[in-house]
Amino acid sequence: MLWTNQTVVVPAFAGQITIDLPVPCTYDFNIAATKYFNALADGIVPLSLLFSGTIFYAGDDGALQVEQIPWEKEASFPLPVQTWRRMMDLYYPNSAWLCLRKDVFDRLQDFKRARAAIDWDQAIERLLDESQEGVSP
Repeated sequence: MLWTNQTVVVPAFAGQITIDLPVPCTYDFNIAATKYFNALADGIVPLSLLFSGTIFYAGDDGALQVEQIPWEKEASFPLPVQTWRRMMDLYYPNSAWLCLRKDVFDRLQDFKRARAAIDWDQAIERLLDESQEGVSP
């Protein structure tokens, strides 16, 4: 399952270099990776990082050389599910994301405005409370 595609430009170096590769981690439940990670109670997520790209370097005579990174270049990493959960709790504490169609969002925004709700939590709480009125247990 594809999580993301990322690009990084590596500056010139001799020998070896360590580069940070930012990998976005969102809490958007429309993303398959997030659904998968959230469904795991514990354990690890086996990540496979596949590398591709172009390397530019100076040849022995100083002339510019170009070489493709072979498609079989990859690395594996066992991401503990708890690491992902702690990261989500750090950046999105006590939160969940909800994706709505634009027309539904517009109706909810009208509801929020009409009820003078100060934020989306209050608007949805009022909507839920009103929907419960008159409903027998």
